[in-house]
Amino acid sequence: LSFVVGVVCPDSDYSKVKLFCKDLPVEQVTCGGDDLDKQFSPSTEAYQICGEKTEAPCCRQNRTILVERRPKKDVVCIGRSRSLPEKWDGFEVAYHKELPCRYVTGYDYRTALILSVFMGMFGIDRFYLGYYAIGLLKFCTFGFFLLGQLVDIILIATQTVGPADGSDYLISQYGPILNKVGMENHTFYQYGSYYYKQQFLIHDEH
Repeated sequence: LSFVVGVVCPDSDYSKVKLFCKDLPVEQVTCGGDDLDKQFSPSTEAYQICGEKTEAPCCRQNRTILVERRPKKDVVCIGRSRSLPEKWDGFEVAYHKELPCRYVTGYDYRTALILSVFMGMFGIDRFYLGYYAIGLLKFCTFGFFLLGQLVDIILIATQTVGPADGSDYLISQYGPILNKVGMENHTFYQYGSYYYKQQFLIHDEH
């Protein structure tokens, strides 16, 4: 058997290749295509969300988009059959990979912040984001006596409060997008060129 990673030399027997296409290095795979570019909306700086009339690929509610991955010509790997290796021609889709995307339904971040600053005492910001009950309370109490308005300005400015439908704000690609960073038991830390897996041991105290 003569091959380098997923590329098999001519006239080689590749029946024993056990490499899955999803494990190929990036230089041996092409992704997306014209369909992926068509689904990107310059006005929202995001991919179109999935709906009944939306063609794939599209951004799903779990904030992932399925991107087609095609092994390059003469690359051999296990793809569709999941048991037998195949020799690919460079055009067929071997698998789909989930990539992160922003789930945007049209709520503009700047509009929400401006409404909160200038009309927040009347609850207009909450009405705009879809929180009608809170908006009505703010309207009847003059923004909870302006204290609620101040709190909402901070919450919207820090993007802690978003649209009621769970979508992301409409923000320019180079705008003030805040990504929440968390830490869990399987968090990886990078030091220089090395990755270390930090395990946190939780001890129950009795």
